[in-house]
Amino acid sequence: LIHTEYVIAARYYNNGAAPTPAGFASVSDWVPIAQLCINRPVSSESSTSETGSLDPRVRTAVSYFCRELYFTACLAAPIFKSVPRNSVQYSAESVDSFHRYVYQDVIEHKNHKEDDDNVMTKSRARQVLELEEGCTDLNLIKSAYKKKMLQLHPDRFVGVDRTEEEVKDAEKLYADSRLAFDALSSGVRDTSSTTASSSSNKSWYASLGGRSRTEFYGPIDLLTIDEAKGLFKAFKSAVAGLEYDTVMAFVARNQAAAIATTKSSAQ
Repeated sequence: LIHTEYVIAARYYNNGAAPTPAGFASVSDWVPIAQLCINRPVSSESSTSETGSLDPRVRTAVSYFCRELYFTACLAAPIFKSVPRNSVQYSAESVDSFHRYVYQDVIEHKNHKEDDDNVMTKSRARQVLELEEGCTDLNLIKSAYKKKMLQLHPDRFVGVDRTEEEVKDAEKLYADSRLAFDALSSGVRDTSSTTASSSSNKSWYASLGGRSRTEFYGPIDLLTIDEAKGLFKAFKSAVAGLEYDTVMAFVARNQAAAIATTKSSAQ
């Protein structure tokens, strides 16, 4: 058997079928909730696709375990209890991709290329641009970036007597500001159920890792339970919930981002 593992994330989606629940902002962006394991025969089709599409077994398993995934989400983040089951969407990505682009950034507060001067974590990027933690408002990001560029542009210092150290510090901060803007604004996308495509949906979770994160797929277009049962016989699969602290870290971040956006809109 060949064993593959994925991290499943969930989010609330307002499909108009029910009133928007209170506190929905904390789960309006993706929240990782479970780990999905799939065992398939060596002779079966590969789990990867030349077109970059999601392994159909993942779609089948998520559809089959839809009830269990919803229950898992409710256990880790009780706010999901107020969300109708048919208003919850799911995404998937390999465990390796999740750990490399999401877990290390959000939980461990570091980047997989931390020693690379051309890479900056989003947390550090917000510090450089003097933004509130969790800010994802593109207008605020652009405004903070433009402010930094005006403050640090080399033309402003023509004829100004500065030490060599001051010049180097200003050049470093100028370069860091450009890198911070790239880190916070690149790769924001809305992925379809079959391919990691680019779009205009402003999902902070989906934007982590930028264009390098090619194994994130969501929202997944779920099969009917009868369709899933028929296809599920070809392989074995199981799901298990993620640690409570891991899940709540994303819930708290979503809530903080919503509060920051509300404050900025009121100003």
